[in-house]
Amino acid sequence: MPKRCPICNLKYEPEPGFYFGAMFISYTISAFILLPIALLAVFMFSWTANQAMLLIIMIGAVGFLKILRISRSAWLNVMVPYDADIAKRTDIK
Repeated sequence: MPKRCPICNLKYEPEPGFYFGAMFISYTISAFILLPIALLAVFMFSWTANQAMLLIIMIGAVGFLKILRISRSAWLNVMVPYDADIAKRTDIK
């Protein structure tokens, strides 16, 4: 991720450990995506738990960076208030 927003100059990492909460968001997103896939593989297709785990690890590895960026963006959106003045000055809708 960039260090600062190119439009409003918001620092994306205001303090060390700021994105610790994003880890929980990432865990939740991953669980909601990967758990149904594992359950489907085991109960619908009669895969073993080891086969399902291998599938989940592969899917999780492929989607890790995307989920990480989404969770960091969501955490930043929760923690930093919206500023209407900046939106007016920069034409953000």
